Amino acid sequence: MCDPVSLAVASTVVSTVGAVTSGIGQAQQYRYQARIADQNATLANDQARDSIATTNLEAQRRYRDLAQTSGAQMAANGVDLNFGSPVAIRKDGAAIGAEDLAQIYKSGNERTRGFDISAFNYRSDAAANRAQASGALMKGIFNGLSTALGGASQAVGMKPSFGGGAPDGTVSSNKVGSGARAH
Repeated sequence: MCDPVSLAVASTVVSTVGAVTSGIGQAQQYRYQARIADQNATLANDQARDSIATTNLEAQRRYRDLAQTSGAQMAANGVDLNFGSPVAIRKDGAAIGAEDLAQIYKSGNERTRGFDISAFNYRSDAAANRAQASGALMKGIFNGLSTALGGASQAVGMKPSFGGGAPDGTVSSNKVGSGARAH
């Protein structure tokens, strides 16, 4: 059978290792979440670049459509493009086209901005998770140290005294009543 001091020491060691291991596990979990957030930020950045490219392609298509429509209208009527009602038709077409293009760019910019905001948020999450990982590791270490110190203090208090002496094992030499009288 083990003495109480040995049991207290063993219990303290197990508790200390458990506290530190728990901190390490939490830190690993936060680091994993940080890596996921970093990957999501990268994906959001890729989506933002794709959004810009898509917006530019939509605008180019609209420019081509406007040019084809204007040319087809004029050619179908056999008119001179430099004066009269053909000029008004071109101006109207250009104004409508400009509105369409403005809307294409506005929508594209809003979509891209959304991806940029998501990427920023993911990077912020990653940084927060890394900070939490450091904190969890430090907490585990400090909890382990606290457990170790508490267990050591308890074990010292349980140390048996030998020979009827003081709790620290020392024997007092000032015994009163052993034949000598104090005056």
